[in-house]
Amino acid sequence: MTPVALFGLQFTLALLAYALLGAWYVAPRLRVLPLVVALQPLVWVHVFRFVGGTVLAPGSVAAAVPDHFRRLVGYGDLLTSALALLAVAALHLRWRPAVALVWVVLVVGGLDTVNAILWSARDDVFPHALGVNWVVVTAYVPALLVSTVLAVLELVRRRPVPAGSG
Repeated sequence: MTPVALFGLQFTLALLAYALLGAWYVAPRLRVLPLVVALQPLVWVHVFRFVGGTVLAPGSVAAAVPDHFRRLVGYGDLLTSALALLAVAALHLRWRPAVALVWVVLVVGGLDTVNAILWSARDDVFPHALGVNWVVVTAYVPALLVSTVLAVLELVRRRPVPAGSG
């Protein structure tokens, strides 16, 4: 099996598993919570995007993986992680801009993910040794995608609770 085919199979299986988990167990439980509470676990998933920053560490991937690709992926994940940490704190503290910060995380994180997918195909990175980053992309990125979809659904289905309440 080619590296791209293996990646596709692993990614698809993880995406399907997370989607079912989200639809069957997570979404029904979040739906009954106030929006600022329901969004917190979905945003927490993005806080750990700093793991994608491991691609910046020396020797973490093959030298053949282009530096511009490593920087794009690594710094995009670190930025999204920091924004997610700010958003989850804002949600927890019921700060007025909390919901807007969640939107920022989802947009920045979504653009970062799409950009990384496009550049990984353009730079043909999958035949190269990716170390732990292979697991990050095949097991964690699908969770990010599902949590993003669940968060967007929560945001568009409900009006935010005013700051300082419930």
